[in-house]
Amino acid sequence: MSLKRTHARRSRPVKAAALGIGLLTVIGIAGVSVATEENGTASSAGTASNANTARTLAADSGRRDEVFELVEAANIPGLDGFSVGIDPVADRIGVSLFVPKGLPDAVTGTLKLGDDVTVTVEKSTAPQPNIDVSGGAGIGNVGFAGCTAGFPVGLANGKSGFVTAGHCFDAATPVTQQTVRIGSVAATGFEFNYGPSDHGVYSLDNSTDTDRVLPQVIADDGAHPVKGITPPTVGMDVCKHGITTGTTCGKVTLLNTRVTYAQVTDETGRLIRPSTQINNVIQSNLCTEPGDSGGPVFTQPAAGSNTPVNAVAVHSGGLTVKQNGKSVCGEKVGSTNIAYHVPLSDTPAKSTNPFDDVFLKVSS
Repeated sequence: MSLKRTHARRSRPVKAAALGIGLLTVIGIAGVSVATEENGTASSAGTASNANTARTLAADSGRRDEVFELVEAANIPGLDGFSVGIDPVADRIGVSLFVPKGLPDAVTGTLKLGDDVTVTVEKSTAPQPNIDVSGGAGIGNVGFAGCTAGFPVGLANGKSGFVTAGHCFDAATPVTQQTVRIGSVAATGFEFNYGPSDHGVYSLDNSTDTDRVLPQVIADDGAHPVKGITPPTVGMDVCKHGITTGTTCGKVTLLNTRVTYAQVTDETGRLIRPSTQINNVIQSNLCTEPGDSGGPVFTQPAAGSNTPVNAVAVHSGGLTVKQNGKSVCGEKVGSTNIAYHVPLSDTPAKSTNPFDDVFLKVSS
């Protein structure tokens, strides 16, 4: 299994622009900055209330990597994949082991990971990036499976686009919706597929009538205006919208997680994606299935349509179980939901071009 890490990067100055639909919020690299409506000056989204959480995460990332390497070196029989994340609230490390045939108690007892580690064994194959379904409101490119458009963004060149999951596209390829070209991948300067983080952006063509991007997300109960970015915390109530499962809601369960995704093959056994590790994702208990990748993860809105939300993350992948030949989330077979999302404050570290000039569109 290949390992790709995220590298630290200094934050960039805030840039704000108006594209006729309210102010725009910078998607930060090392943190999140917001251009305020009153005077356009930058204010930090990391307040004193979450400063201790940030310090805890920095202190615990070394412990997370230590546990990750212990599990990796343990040669656990039947292990198909695993993830290791941080719960700063309980000050513990959470480990999920994906073992299709289960793990004998005798083997579990030999795992010496420490008193600060909670181990959960899932009788299933490893999680996969959710990319297998096309159609509906999904996005894709020629010859590849579909995903879900994430949050609307504005680019420095004046075009509009969407942030989505990096594994949904190959670099410099057209983006389609229901077989109609709507744009192209804007991936200059960083590795788009997985890379240090499963996160990317595409630009809409000005030649189509689909380039009118509104600062909102669509959910099962209607449209919700996006007002800004909220960094994830353990226990936060969040929702996501995807072309397969629609809107599902739940809670953030772990932060700063490293996950090993299973390899992806087609019905003939042809390899589509190798087994891959990504870093610094958040874990939740949302129901997600193939086709939901790239979809927006946002703060849970108040009841009713047109209630505001804040952007939290972009969906990457999750645990699915086969039921009647279809991959479904855990709750549909009486099991646990496990999903992984890329927080907007952890955009790709190798990006040198478009993410420095990409702005989340927010409603005024």
